[in-house]
Amino acid sequence: MKPRVLILGIDGADYSITKALLVEGRLPNLAALAEGGAWGPVTSTIPPITPPAWTTLMTGKNPGRHGVFDFLPMTGEAFDTPLALRRRSRTLWKALSDRGLRVGTHNLPVTYPPEQLSGFQVSGFDAPSFRPEMALPRQAFDVLQAAVGEYEVFPLSIQSPQGDPEAVKRHTEVPVAGTRALLTAFPCDVYMVSFQVVDWVQHAALGREMTPGDPTSLARDGVVAETYALVDRCVGELLSEWAGEDTTVVVVSDHGGTAADRLVNLEKLFLDRGLMAYKSSGEGDTSRLMAQRSRAEWALRWWMRLKTAVPWAVQPLRALARRMRGRLAEYQQGLEIDWSLTRAAPWGEYAQVRLNVRGRDAEGVVEERDVPALAEEVADLLSSLQDPTTGETIYEQVLAGRELYEGPYAADGADVVALPRDERYLAVSARQGVGSLPLLDVQPDPVVPLDPPWGVHAQRGVLFAAGPQIAPGVQITDAALADLVPTLLYLLDEAVPEDLDGRALLEIVRPEVVREREVRTGPPWPPPEAGAGAAYSAEEQAQIERRLRTLGYL
Repeated sequence: MKPRVLILGIDGADYSITKALLVEGRLPNLAALAEGGAWGPVTSTIPPITPPAWTTLMTGKNPGRHGVFDFLPMTGEAFDTPLALRRRSRTLWKALSDRGLRVGTHNLPVTYPPEQLSGFQVSGFDAPSFRPEMALPRQAFDVLQAAVGEYEVFPLSIQSPQGDPEAVKRHTEVPVAGTRALLTAFPCDVYMVSFQVVDWVQHAALGREMTPGDPTSLARDGVVAETYALVDRCVGELLSEWAGEDTTVVVVSDHGGTAADRLVNLEKLFLDRGLMAYKSSGEGDTSRLMAQRSRAEWALRWWMRLKTAVPWAVQPLRALARRMRGRLAEYQQGLEIDWSLTRAAPWGEYAQVRLNVRGRDAEGVVEERDVPALAEEVADLLSSLQDPTTGETIYEQVLAGRELYEGPYAADGADVVALPRDERYLAVSARQGVGSLPLLDVQPDPVVPLDPPWGVHAQRGVLFAAGPQIAPGVQITDAALADLVPTLLYLLDEAVPEDLDGRALLEIVRPEVVREREVRTGPPWPPPEAGAGAAYSAEEQAQIERRLRTLGYL
């Protein structure tokens, strides 16, 4: 039996890159979907980070309603809680299961521990390892293991400078072979499987295979383009085997990908402005750490003078400078934020700022009455930040969290979010990945070039849809991730909960279907049941942290 709805996720597939490869004929299976149905960009969450993006894709709600904003919770909650257990809203998969449809998912992020569905759920890369606990029912794990053998749920080798072609090939084969085995053993009405390799490869290679700001410059013989083509071939296999005449097919990504060549060190900016402060984390006294910092600052200033005065010596000494960088920045590992002296602090990547509010945050110091003035101070500071190379402002829009997020959990997210005028700018923490970054907290300017550039997330992913109810040849122009759930509910003739943030994309549906069927609204879905296995072990948490650090999130 073939599914009524077949959804294929391509994590990180970028709209501009996909469009360029489609034009060149490199993605024939996706091209056929576009010709026979609808396709175009889909806007990710703000910021376009995996946890909120995938959770919005699966719930139809913004982070203020589902409660997932980032890999690490901003509320001081322990990091040992898996992402799926931090989700406060019911997923489409569980809701359809409850309505009597047979539902299965394989390899989706933010699904560990797995939910008890009517069909099955096999978790993606947030599972600590390949193990029976990543699947429900247990028989699904046995079926998968028999079909594909054991595999790394997140192969660190893909992120190495030289890459790992075998690991890339392996992680395109697993979703195909796994789908074949799982759907044979557990027939489903609705099924989704995800390919993660595009995102992983873009993180590792996009910075050296594409000029920042120019998606058309992507190296056509590089690993990124080849990975898109490899996944396209896998899409063709899955469609030929599992898409029947009555099957609605959707291909979607949670965000796009681009190259960043400017680092914006908001932590340095906030330290310099007195908005935040450091203290010793217990690995050494603060005075000794500050002395180490002074030595690092001296070394950096010496290096910058050398680059100006003797430019011919820079290239031969670059390798030595990289080796020295990690040692010079060791002091940063002994520092942490002093919340007693911190009013506002940047959070993770993509220019998120959290205010340290008394009564809300564990060590809050800012009185509630002072929050509006502080938020305005932070917004003015970010709005005035300029690129020292061009003199142009970096952020074209600075928004309050309440403008972005709506719902009972909106206060758990960022209080201020800045949107760059160009996706080549990446906001980072001064202590984030110090082995590979410049010594950012002793840089003369908070904005520094990143050489070589990094592969990072972009706002526009892709959305393809085809099937008996989808109008052919439609160009999608105004879709968001939250629209996927209500659109699928409409196509299945199910009621759309009134508290969803997305809308049914009626413009991609055949006119005769729209004339015959209106969008029916219904009551909100009940909240998810409390999950079992509420915490990673210390070893599992260390595994997850290594993955996030490899991807640049820690």
